[in-house]
Amino acid sequence: MDSYTAGLRQAAFEYGIKHLAHDLDMSEGRLYKKLDPDSGVSLTLADYFRINRTLKDLRCIDRALEDLGMVATPVEKAADDIEGEIRELLLDQHDMAAGFVRLVRQAKADGEICDNDLEEIKAFRRELAVMGNTVMRRVEAMHKKGAALKAVK
Repeated sequence: MDSYTAGLRQAAFEYGIKHLAHDLDMSEGRLYKKLDPDSGVSLTLADYFRINRTLKDLRCIDRALEDLGMVATPVEKAADDIEGEIRELLLDQHDMAAGFVRLVRQAKADGEICDNDLEEIKAFRRELAVMGNTVMRRVEAMHKKGAALKAVK
Protein backbone atom coordinates (compact mmCIF):
# COMPACT_ATOMS: atom_id res chain seq x y z
CA MET A 1 0.00 0.00 0.00
CA ASP A 2 1.37 3.42 -0.85
CA SER A 3 2.43 5.82 1.85
CA TYR A 4 -0.70 7.95 1.40
CA THR A 5 -3.09 5.16 2.35
CA ALA A 6 -0.91 3.32 4.88
CA GLY A 7 -1.85 5.73 7.70
CA LEU A 8 -5.53 5.52 6.77
CA ARG A 9 -5.37 1.74 6.82
CA GLN A 10 -3.63 1.66 10.21
CA ALA A 11 -6.12 4.13 11.70
CA ALA A 12 -9.05 2.13 10.26
CA PHE A 13 -7.89 -1.11 11.85
CA GLU A 14 -7.29 0.60 15.20
CA TYR A 15 -10.76 2.16 15.05
CA GLY A 16 -12.26 -1.24 14.28
CA ILE A 17 -13.35 -2.46 10.86
CA LYS A 18 -16.77 -3.56 12.07
CA HIS A 19 -17.44 -0.18 13.70
CA LEU A 20 -16.07 1.76 10.73
CA ALA A 21 -18.04 -0.29 8.19
CA HIS A 22 -21.21 0.41 10.17
CA ASP A 23 -20.43 4.15 10.32
CA LEU A 24 -19.83 4.18 6.55
CA ASP A 25 -22.93 2.06 5.82
CA MET A 26 -20.69 -0.46 4.05
CA SER A 27 -20.25 -4.19 4.54
CA GLU A 28 -17.21 -5.32 6.49
CA GLY A 29 -16.11 -7.50 3.58
CA ARG A 30 -16.26 -4.60 1.14
CA LEU A 31 -14.29 -2.35 3.52
CA TYR A 32 -11.66 -5.04 4.05
CA LYS A 33 -11.27 -5.34 0.27
CA LYS A 34 -10.97 -1.58 -0.19
CA LEU A 35 -8.27 -1.41 2.48
CA ASP A 36 -6.35 -4.41 1.09
CA PRO A 37 -3.94 -3.27 -1.65
CA ASP A 38 -3.86 -6.79 -3.12
CA SER A 39 -7.63 -7.35 -3.34
CA GLY A 40 -8.17 -5.75 -6.73
CA VAL A 41 -10.91 -3.50 -5.27
CA SER A 42 -9.92 0.14 -5.48
CA LEU A 43 -10.11 2.62 -2.66
CA THR A 44 -11.62 5.62 -4.42
CA LEU A 45 -10.84 9.19 -3.50
CA ALA A 46 -14.42 9.53 -2.26
CA ASP A 47 -13.92 6.46 -0.01
CA TYR A 48 -10.65 7.90 1.24
CA PHE A 49 -12.30 11.15 2.31
CA ARG A 50 -15.39 9.44 3.77
CA ILE A 51 -13.13 7.24 5.91
CA ASN A 52 -10.96 10.21 6.82
CA ARG A 53 -13.98 12.28 7.91
CA THR A 54 -15.13 9.42 10.12
CA LEU A 55 -11.76 8.63 11.68
CA LYS A 56 -10.53 12.22 12.10
CA ASP A 57 -7.02 10.78 12.45
CA LEU A 58 -4.05 12.84 11.29
CA ARG A 59 -2.28 9.73 10.00
CA CYS A 60 -4.86 9.66 7.21
CA ILE A 61 -3.47 12.84 5.66
CA ASP A 62 -0.07 13.30 7.30
CA ARG A 63 2.00 11.91 4.41
CA ALA A 64 0.26 14.09 1.83
CA LEU A 65 0.73 17.17 4.00
CA GLU A 66 4.38 16.27 4.51
CA ASP A 67 4.92 16.10 0.74
CA LEU A 68 3.34 19.54 0.44
CA GLY A 69 5.49 20.93 3.25
CA MET A 70 2.41 21.57 5.39
CA VAL A 71 1.07 20.59 8.79
CA ALA A 72 -2.48 20.22 10.05
CA THR A 73 -3.82 22.48 12.77
CA PRO A 74 -6.77 21.51 14.97
CA VAL A 75 -9.81 23.73 14.50
CA GLU A 76 -10.79 25.92 17.41
CA LYS A 77 -13.15 24.37 19.90
CA ALA A 78 -15.92 26.50 21.30
CA ALA A 79 -14.41 27.51 24.61
CA ASP A 80 -15.31 30.18 27.11
CA ASP A 81 -11.79 30.37 28.53
CA ILE A 82 -9.85 30.76 25.29
CA GLU A 83 -7.35 33.06 27.01
CA GLY A 84 -6.48 30.37 29.56
CA GLU A 85 -6.09 27.88 26.72
CA ILE A 86 -3.74 30.25 24.89
CA ARG A 87 -1.65 30.70 28.03
CA GLU A 88 -1.29 26.93 28.42
CA LEU A 89 -0.51 26.48 24.73
CA LEU A 90 2.19 29.18 24.87
CA LEU A 91 3.83 27.52 27.86
CA ASP A 92 3.68 24.16 26.09
CA GLN A 93 5.13 25.70 22.93
CA HIS A 94 7.98 27.24 24.94
CA ASP A 95 8.83 23.82 26.39
CA MET A 96 8.59 22.25 22.96
CA ALA A 97 10.86 24.89 21.39
CA ALA A 98 13.45 24.30 24.11
CA GLY A 99 13.25 20.57 23.37
CA PHE A 100 13.78 21.27 19.67
CA VAL A 101 16.92 23.30 20.38
CA ARG A 102 18.18 20.51 22.67
CA LEU A 103 17.57 17.93 19.95
CA VAL A 104 19.51 19.94 17.34
CA ARG A 105 22.40 20.51 19.75
CA GLN A 106 22.55 16.80 20.59
CA ALA A 107 22.45 15.85 16.91
CA LYS A 108 25.37 18.12 15.99
CA ALA A 109 27.40 17.38 19.11
CA ASP A 110 29.58 14.86 17.27
CA GLY A 111 30.11 17.26 14.36
CA GLU A 112 27.82 15.39 11.96
CA ILE A 113 24.05 15.12 11.62
CA CYS A 114 23.17 11.63 10.39
CA ASP A 115 20.02 10.61 8.49
CA ASN A 116 18.27 9.43 11.66
CA ASP A 117 19.07 12.71 13.42
CA LEU A 118 17.72 14.67 10.48
CA GLU A 119 14.46 12.69 10.39
CA GLU A 120 14.00 13.16 14.14
CA ILE A 121 14.64 16.90 13.80
CA LYS A 122 12.15 17.16 10.91
CA ALA A 123 9.47 15.29 12.87
CA PHE A 124 9.99 17.52 15.91
CA ARG A 125 9.83 20.62 13.71
CA ARG A 126 6.49 19.47 12.31
CA GLU A 127 5.15 19.07 15.86
CA LEU A 128 6.43 22.53 16.74
CA ALA A 129 4.77 23.98 13.62
CA VAL A 130 1.45 22.37 14.54
CA MET A 131 1.73 23.86 18.02
CA GLY A 132 2.54 27.30 16.59
CA ASN A 133 -0.39 27.12 14.16
CA THR A 134 -2.70 26.03 16.97
CA VAL A 135 -1.68 28.99 19.13
CA MET A 136 -2.20 31.33 16.17
CA ARG A 137 -5.68 29.94 15.47
CA ARG A 138 -6.67 30.52 19.10
CA VAL A 139 -5.29 34.08 19.05
CA GLU A 140 -7.20 34.76 15.81
CA ALA A 141 -10.38 33.36 17.39
CA MET A 142 -9.91 35.62 20.39
CA HIS A 143 -9.35 38.60 18.09
CA LYS A 144 -12.48 37.71 16.15
CA LYS A 145 -14.45 37.81 19.41
CA GLY A 146 -12.98 41.25 20.14
CA ALA A 147 -11.19 40.09 23.27
CA ALA A 148 -7.80 41.34 24.41
CA LEU A 149 -5.02 38.93 25.33
CA LYS A 150 -3.47 39.62 28.73
CA ALA A 151 0.25 39.07 29.25
CA VAL A 152 1.28 35.51 30.06
CA LYS A 153 2.66 35.33 33.59
